[in-house]
Amino acid sequence: MIGTVPFACLALCAAAPLADDTNVSGDRAALSKDLLADDLLRVVTRTDTPPVIDGVLDDEVWDKADPIVNFSQVIPSEGVPPSEITEMRLLYDSNNLYIAFRCFDSQPDRIVAAQMQRDISLNTDDHITIIIDPFDRARSGYEFQISAAGGLRDGLVETDAATNYDWRGLWTGRVARDEFGWTAEIAIPFNTISFDRSAAKWGFNVQRYIPRTNETIRWASPLQNTELTRLSAAGGITGLEELNQGIGLTFKPFLRAENDFHRDSVSFKPGFDLFYSINPNVTLALTVNTDFAETEVDDLVINLTRFPTFLPEKRDFFLQDAGVFEFGGINRSPLPFFSRRIGIVGGEEKDILAGIRMTGRHEALRFGLMNVQMKHDGDLGGKNLSVARGVIDVLDESSLGFIFTHGDPATRGDNTLAGVDFNYLHRDPATGNRIAGNFFMMGTHTDPATGPRNNSDPLAFGARIGMPNEPWRWQLGYQFIGSDFNPALGFVQRRDRRVYDSELVYRWRPRDSSHWIRTLDIGTTTELWTYANNDIEQATVEMPSVTLSTRANWQYYVRTFYDHEKIRRPFEIIPDTFVAPDDYDMFGVFGGFRTNTSKPIAMRFEGGYREFYTGHRTDFLARLRLRPSRYFFGGLDYERTYVDLGHDRFTIHVLRSQANVLFTPTLSWNNIVQWDSLSENITINSRVRWEFQPGQELFFVYNENMLTEDRRFHSTNRKAIVKLGMTFRF
Repeated sequence: MIGTVPFACLALCAAAPLADDTNVSGDRAALSKDLLADDLLRVVTRTDTPPVIDGVLDDEVWDKADPIVNFSQVIPSEGVPPSEITEMRLLYDSNNLYIAFRCFDSQPDRIVAAQMQRDISLNTDDHITIIIDPFDRARSGYEFQISAAGGLRDGLVETDAATNYDWRGLWTGRVARDEFGWTAEIAIPFNTISFDRSAAKWGFNVQRYIPRTNETIRWASPLQNTELTRLSAAGGITGLEELNQGIGLTFKPFLRAENDFHRDSVSFKPGFDLFYSINPNVTLALTVNTDFAETEVDDLVINLTRFPTFLPEKRDFFLQDAGVFEFGGINRSPLPFFSRRIGIVGGEEKDILAGIRMTGRHEALRFGLMNVQMKHDGDLGGKNLSVARGVIDVLDESSLGFIFTHGDPATRGDNTLAGVDFNYLHRDPATGNRIAGNFFMMGTHTDPATGPRNNSDPLAFGARIGMPNEPWRWQLGYQFIGSDFNPALGFVQRRDRRVYDSELVYRWRPRDSSHWIRTLDIGTTTELWTYANNDIEQATVEMPSVTLSTRANWQYYVRTFYDHEKIRRPFEIIPDTFVAPDDYDMFGVFGGFRTNTSKPIAMRFEGGYREFYTGHRTDFLARLRLRPSRYFFGGLDYERTYVDLGHDRFTIHVLRSQANVLFTPTLSWNNIVQWDSLSENITINSRVRWEFQPGQELFFVYNENMLTEDRRFHSTNRKAIVKLGMTFRF
């Protein structure tokens, strides 16, 4: 059993030299160098007796592992000793890596422990985040999180600033509370992650967040300009030998039963996903009779623009390893590959017969290949859709890549896209300051027999450069989208356009960490859209925006803006209401605040007034979040938009309510109800998820749509679904 009081004395002694070093203000680079030179390579102790993963550190085997205690603050004061002591211990056997944490807290009754549900953000809770780079290449890795309430979350670290939290690994974590704080035990199976058996060490880093003091502490590279996910700044663990990965085969069969009340029919749908690790670097995935019954519903969005709405992907098969298909630093448009194009046409779901995906790495090359065969459709036929992506690591942290897509999911014809991109990143190793840039070029070809494009102007290209650092953050960007650029498997918001954008932000942090202000951001952004002949279509300037974050974790923000739009042809803003062609100059102001999201009751209020085409517009948002305990989460959103165009006036109301009951970290009941006055439609989604064994899941899902015409409820769709999914690893 780990001795609590003796260890506390040891930890205080270990922290004392660091406190002496940082009491004297000095050069930032020198401080960073000292921090990076600490003992950040640890040998993991092998054990023949695995600990019991119950969150209680009473297994004698933990006494064999040397404690790691040299954590330092990142926020609010870079490099100084943390307000609370953290102890970490590491063990392993042939099958698992075991990690234990003792998170001391001088006020244990104020530990925030409300997030118990699997795979949701834990940022409002006391929590621990672990980063592992099993290849020690500083290019990709894994992230594991555990909260003081027992909530688990994991993801793939795909860039130094982004984690794909839609990856789902099989691992175990449990927590416990006592008079000294909270403890956690974690077991990560080696067959859950890929690793290089020849690697002398694994990249490794750990970070703890304490909401009560709004404090972040870290083991390696405790620098405000360095993200935890920057793998090149991680510490390391070594001594891992004779590890068992099995044969690398994972079989996940499922059976779905659905009762459609409106059609008075019951149907059954079997299927499976199969994953095979060809080698530690390459994974092959096969899906047959793919089903997405358990997928969360999309948030309701009211679109008052003349451009299509971007909705994020939420289906597991397409989210797994999705990062390898990211391209050119593009967030939304013009995306060469957007997986929601597969299986969703015009908002209607289309059945997928089968899909195959291969992702992995060979030396400096990362790659992803995907092919999906759709079920035959009377309007579209049997569509086969493909995407190929390759990325070669160049320089220290940069990459050069290509992408190729083939197929058109929305027409009977075919479509092809090819593109190249270069992603540049360079850091100062001492301060973490970075310069980042992206360049891309793409071209498409659409089947002239079925496509609306004549392929005379099919190119899109762009570049971006910036320095996203503190205290200054800036970037400049440019894009050109040809009139016939048509990524049928991607997403493009506007064609025949040039886009110029810029951002400049200054962040002020008070030197005194006890100051009531934590950060103050003052910035300006510009976005200019022109037609290909450089005639201005839209220009938006923020002048400026101000965001203030407090020590109590409240946030206040305000922005004023000018928007110029040139409308060439009438567009329908809502049914039977049109905006006429003209030049419009519009000014507006928008502001709001949110309270501390870690509190049992959290609120957010936003409002704005702006000139809007021939009239004006006001917007209001009120959001309430309730976390009275780890067993319940409630949310209520109300949005109101009032538009007066002079010739027409309308008000849109949107209501969204959420109630989640968390019985245990593996048994949850989630409910969401949404309604808007424009469509007069209510959508209800109720979902029970029970993971009775790691990887063995049972879902109960109830979906219903209702119209609220004439103050009466009329059901238009009602379904009940039961889905059983199993996981077998060999």
